[in-house]
Amino acid sequence: MSAVIEVDDIYKMYLLGNFGYGTIRHDLQSWIARLKGKDDPNAKVHGPRIGENEEFWALKGVSFSVEEGSKLAIVGKNGSGKSTILKILSRLTTPTSGEIRIRGRIASLLEVGTGFHPELTGRENVYLNGAILGMRRHEIREKIDSIVSFAEVEQFIDTPVKRYSSGMYIRLAFAIAAHLNSDILLLDEVLAVGDAGFQEKCLKKIQEISRSGKTIVFVSHSEVQVQALCDQAILLDHGKMETTGTVKEVFTRYNELLHS
Repeated sequence: MSAVIEVDDIYKMYLLGNFGYGTIRHDLQSWIARLKGKDDPNAKVHGPRIGENEEFWALKGVSFSVEEGSKLAIVGKNGSGKSTILKILSRLTTPTSGEIRIRGRIASLLEVGTGFHPELTGRENVYLNGAILGMRRHEIREKIDSIVSFAEVEQFIDTPVKRYSSGMYIRLAFAIAAHLNSDILLLDEVLAVGDAGFQEKCLKKIQEISRSGKTIVFVSHSEVQVQALCDQAILLDHGKMETTGTVKEVFTRYNELLHS
């Protein structure tokens, strides 16, 4: 099989902190002073600007590939870079350096209710979110009954989603992503939200999607869920690739890091 995802030496840097003194007047004074080559007039009074030139490298030289039809888990402690990788693959952010190559249509579920408008009803948000994910209107119309049924929100589908619970949000968001006719499905901790019954339902749906030959990239801390879904895994630690291999091998190393 050929690789549908190639991640080649990816680095991602974020600038941290507050890049001002908190008021427009002070920030403007400092900016004018810099233009004139003078000392910052606010530095002695307010101290240095918090976060100035402070860099955080979320990813440091990460490389891997995903074969067509594979089920890959990305694991690691909080802050290891897992979600950043998925955001780069989803084109929500760009790498600072390096290259990614993707062959196929991607559906992603990274954050609860991403793309939902609180004032719109569940039905209206299905059309809105579906369009954001790349579905055509006729596709959404054909699948909306199945989406609503899977999400178990039939009674509330014409209610504004601002009145939904977080569980209803995630059920509807997952149902939309799961019904997208994509080649690659990216999931970030989606099974960590909702009750046990819905988590099991989601897992079965993902397994059904994987059996159809779709490629899945799944971020999770749950070894049980990863074992049920994925055949390979990679472990990130402080933005670097720690190891790659079978799910069992990777979680053995992951547990060592957790207790080190």
